[in-house]
Amino acid sequence: MDNDYIEMWDNWSLKREGKPVYDLWLDEYKSVLEKNKDNEILDLGSGIGANTLYLIERGYKVLSCDFSNNALKNIEKYISNTKTKCFNMMNNFPLEDNSYNLIIADLSLHYFNNETTIHIMKEIKRILNKDGILLARVASINDVNFGAIGGKELEKNYYFVEGYNKRFFDINDINKYFGIIGKLEAKETSMTRKEEAYSKPKILYQVIVRNI
Repeated sequence: MDNDYIEMWDNWSLKREGKPVYDLWLDEYKSVLEKNKDNEILDLGSGIGANTLYLIERGYKVLSCDFSNNALKNIEKYISNTKTKCFNMMNNFPLEDNSYNLIIADLSLHYFNNETTIHIMKEIKRILNKDGILLARVASINDVNFGAIGGKELEKNYYFVEGYNKRFFDINDINKYFGIIGKLEAKETSMTRKEEAYSKPKILYQVIVRNI
């Protein structure tokens, strides 16, 4: 990503400075989380730290990763007992092979073209232990914003609008990309974040993938 794109996300993070607000989607995976009580969990594309805060408040150890320094500074300022690491997912991850049992990637994997999305999935598989798990949410084609009104279609289901790119997944996309990692289960769901004035809930795919 070029400097303008990084600057845009840095500015996005600055506008949302403060203690993050989270929803409770991870409650559904309590059994997965509890198996990793003694392991560091990777929050991949953490943003300002919503999922990091959820985990820290429940006693988990977290490494929060994002390519926006401002987002990570927000985590360091408002959330105690966490670690941060700045890197760009478009490059090789600066993380060791088979180093995580659990990775969370919430609303952070739907900004990339086909080639880059495949690269990211391969990197996630590389750093996951065998039988390690990825928990993720990505935008669905049934979201109200699908088609990115006024934007330009770059690839099927992938648009440029208002300064950034966004992919909307159908079930074939879910299987194509997340299937790179291993065995998956996916379902369509919705969310509303209290800190953002969405007129309608976001429609998402919620995915759990086990590295095989």
